[in-house]
Amino acid sequence: MSYYIRAFCRADRSPTFGELQEFMGGRNPHYRLEGEVDDNNSYWTDFIFHYKEGKLPILVEINWCDESSSLGKEELEEFLEAIGSPGFSLRKRKVIKHLKGTKYIICCQIPVSDVDDDGFLANQQLMAFFVINYQGLIHVENEGFYDRSHTIFVKDL
Repeated sequence: MSYYIRAFCRADRSPTFGELQEFMGGRNPHYRLEGEVDDNNSYWTDFIFHYKEGKLPILVEINWCDESSSLGKEELEEFLEAIGSPGFSLRKRKVIKHLKGTKYIICCQIPVSDVDDDGFLANQQLMAFFVINYQGLIHVENEGFYDRSHTIFVKDL
């Protein structure tokens, strides 16, 4: 069973795989990102994030929203539909505006059967990288949307 945490990013480009490796390695020398991608490529699709020896890794993928039939566009539509009409809610309006400007979605699949606090911390650091540097808004499954200050905007329905 898995648990999903996403970053909806509005930046025009994503980081290169090398930038991700450098950032995460700077947080913890035991963090290892493994993928079949050129380190200088910013149009990667997925990688495996090993955060601790003996623990299942976190699976990370990027879903681009650049085509009407892309997986990222489909995800966006599902989230917008679930949020529904904002009514008078300024928080919902902010989330909807952010989602409509999203260029790509970073999706982390957390292996709940084998994750520990170190795994959640590692994933939090990865997500913070996208929030701070790539205009990300976080969605935590069964919780809701969070901004940079960890303020909840829209609870999951």
